[in-house]
Amino acid sequence: MNRDSAKKPPASRLRARLREATTDAIRSAAEEVFAEQGFGARMEDIAARAGVSVGTLYNHFEDRDALLLVLIQARREALLAQVDQVLAEVEGRPVRDQLRALLDEVFGHFHEHARFFAIVVQSEVFRGSGYPQRAGTLVELTKRVEQLLQRGVAAGQLRSEGSEFYATLLLGMVRSVLMRAVETKQIDDLLRGADTLLRVFLRGIEV
Repeated sequence: MNRDSAKKPPASRLRARLREATTDAIRSAAEEVFAEQGFGARMEDIAARAGVSVGTLYNHFEDRDALLLVLIQARREALLAQVDQVLAEVEGRPVRDQLRALLDEVFGHFHEHARFFAIVVQSEVFRGSGYPQRAGTLVELTKRVEQLLQRGVAAGQLRSEGSEFYATLLLGMVRSVLMRAVETKQIDDLLRGADTLLRVFLRGIEV
């Protein structure tokens, strides 16, 4: 328990926990309803799925755009936390194994939330200027991949020539595979795509 929460009276802490639980329920319901109905899903349907009143829903989120943006941010934070955890678990292994672990986490996360992400990438609120942080996930993943690949270069496992482009090239390939899965609706081919992607990528840079 942090110092601020310790200062709050029990009633305030209870209200905060209840609000957080309600927010989580709304997020889960919203992902399901968006995936089923598209971005035009009604707020009334989301509220019903979450087991709350429409008024409660609007107390938490101003409108559908705000709800979608918060949900995108929550999924982004969850993915990055999972990636950080798995990279910590495989630290010290050959760079090939670390890259495979990272890609498995990214593709697994996308597979789990595939129907929702298909709606997200097609929505104007995500593609338009209303969501300036839409590239944030790619930026954060690129940072992690760059660190991993540079360690591989330093360890003599990867070629140093052109290494400044490795992370950009790999994440570009990842994005292309994910977008193809959305467009063709062949989500179950993602893990096979990860195998092919890693094999092709490493073929040109391993020592």
